[in-house]
Amino acid sequence: LTRHSTMVVGPTGGGKSVILDTLASAQKKAFEWPTTLLPLNPKSITTDELYGTLDPATRDWTDGLLSKIFREMNMPHPPDKPC
Repeated sequence: LTRHSTMVVGPTGGGKSVILDTLASAQKKAFEWPTTLLPLNPKSITTDELYGTLDPATRDWTDGLLSKIFREMNMPHPPDKPC
């Protein structure tokens, strides 16, 4: 069970996507757990956009992409919409 993230690195064409898809399918089949993959390229955005930022003057926190994804993924499912 991975709660936050998994990083797979390797050369182009090395099978990274195939491995992730296979692991997700195996988890679904073996444990009957809902499994969602949300691939992103952390190099395409700034660190503040990825993790979030704290305004030093007001101490207000602005969520980054990962914070928003984690919050959305951990919302309870409505009873009328199964996983």
